[in-house]
Amino acid sequence: MTTPLVVVGGGPAGIAAATEAAKAGLGCTLLDEAARLGGQIYRQPPYGFRITDGHARGRDYARGEALRAEFAAAGERIEVRPNTTVVGLCGRELTWVSGETSGILRPERLILATGAYDRPVPFPGWTLPGVLTAGGAQALVKTMRVRPGRRALVAGTGPLLLVVANQLHRVGVEVVAVLEVGRPCWSPLALGKVWGEWELVKDAWDYWRGLRRAGIPLRFNHTVFAAHGRDEVEAVTYGPVDPETWRPIRERTQKIEVDLLVVGFGFVPNTELTELAGCRHEYAHDVGGWIPVRTTRMETTVPGVFAVGDGAAVAGALVAIEEGRIAGVTAAEEAGTLGSDEAVRRRAPSFARLRSLARVRRLLDEMSRIRPGLAELATSETLACRCEEVSIAEVNDALQQGARDLQAIKLLTRLGMGPCQGRNCGPSMAFHVAHALGCAPQDAGRINPRPPVKPVTVGTLARLYARGGSAARVPTRASGGPG
Repeated sequence: MTTPLVVVGGGPAGIAAATEAAKAGLGCTLLDEAARLGGQIYRQPPYGFRITDGHARGRDYARGEALRAEFAAAGERIEVRPNTTVVGLCGRELTWVSGETSGILRPERLILATGAYDRPVPFPGWTLPGVLTAGGAQALVKTMRVRPGRRALVAGTGPLLLVVANQLHRVGVEVVAVLEVGRPCWSPLALGKVWGEWELVKDAWDYWRGLRRAGIPLRFNHTVFAAHGRDEVEAVTYGPVDPETWRPIRERTQKIEVDLLVVGFGFVPNTELTELAGCRHEYAHDVGGWIPVRTTRMETTVPGVFAVGDGAAVAGALVAIEEGRIAGVTAAEEAGTLGSDEAVRRRAPSFARLRSLARVRRLLDEMSRIRPGLAELATSETLACRCEEVSIAEVNDALQQGARDLQAIKLLTRLGMGPCQGRNCGPSMAFHVAHALGCAPQDAGRINPRPPVKPVTVGTLARLYARGGSAARVPTRASGGPG
């Protein structure tokens, strides 16, 4: 099926992109894995759930509702396909799966708004039940008002820690502390970087004040060292780190009893589809790692393919919205439904907002830029790859045998060969390899994605072929070369 524009992802960037394209007269199809639009940050409760407490919904819910209302007002030019996963992509030809149904779409233009996932950081006990990522804890609290534990420790880096701690407290979890591995970024110079972004300043103030009111201590330059328990988390050891390198200072370790540990060390862009599309990528440490190379108009190096939001560079929902707007306008301009002068006018506010938000991003990077000392949290017995149960010791053995990048380690250990295709182990092991060999993280390479990029039954794909599909339509190798 051929369509003028396909947007992959129903988070802030995807919603904004589809909205602007439709407003400019360009019909589009929006595919999203979830049942309802919003992504992680603007996540809606499942059908059948109702939240009657307006305060419990939070400010993000109101922002999401405003964005969805704008989307709905764009009219019938947008076809929404929920519960639909893109499992393969070759150029602009994509393979999608929804339940037991599958198909091919050949859009004239493609906007990838695939979002990001929590950055994994291995440490002893990180696979125990009761250890949740910040995103996982948020999904339980925000969508279903589930209390994921009774007594919790929150650790990692970045403003999301404050958000999650407040959300846990509101659903009745006792949060014993928030451990921020970075240093405070508050100073007189910081005011100039956030000047004008008063909405974000108010958010930060409210979350900090929420911790103070709840009596939850916020400890900088501290992080989790290990989680302990037989069948689930029963206690956590933590302590200070070196402010510059984040190396753990183990002689000052403390232990505390908890049944929930929430960890959030930032996010990694979800770039499987941009890689399969053949887009050129570069390494950008401060925005999550490997990202597609883009123009200011969100165009990748593959003509007709755009990348926006955290899936292209982790910078938050507000940035994602503006990038989505720019891509939607540009796609309409290229399709001829919007004149060049009008396109320039419509993009101008988004460009201005992005410049303002970039100052805030630089401030956060000063505090939360991932440092190499985190690689020392894991011991030789710690699992590096959860899917294939590969330990740090096995990774080190591969390095001793001469492996110098993730692809070589994958061949020697099966690292990254499980269902997650390296999403859990790839970023952390790149840091481990860099730390062990004394090289930069980008020199460790990456684990190439392979379609289907998400689990899908053979029967579902077989039905696609039975309707006249061909092997060429489900690409068998990534643009990065053989894996």
